[in-house]
Amino acid sequence: MEHFYRFVVGSMGIYEAVDKDCPKHPYDTRRDAKPDGSWVPKKGPNFPGAISFWTKKGLKKYIESGLCAWHVSVVKGGVHVEKITRPGSVLYEDEYQIIVDPKHVVRQKGLRYDEFLVNTPV
Repeated sequence: MEHFYRFVVGSMGIYEAVDKDCPKHPYDTRRDAKPDGSWVPKKGPNFPGAISFWTKKGLKKYIESGLCAWHVSVVKGGVHVEKITRPGSVLYEDEYQIIVDPKHVVRQKGLRYDEFLVNTPV
């Protein structure tokens, strides 16, 4: 069974939380240490109101690139990881991510970030 993964802080996706807690404007100098994330296509803005999940390949790259750890280090709240199976409707998909309408997602209880790392082989 294929699974997809979303990192959240409260009810907010981690990318949104990073932009809030470590802003580009005014520039937060913690961004100087941010690993390169140009490998993931920036398609989310094309789908307002949609949410994204990592594929298994995207999850592996996200963790191994150091981008995940950096994101976790700059947000103010606790990070949880939601795991889902493929929704019936996908708005966009590439090798790293799927973007979906949140009303088509059946959410399961997420794991804390540290529990996820221990319990999920990448």
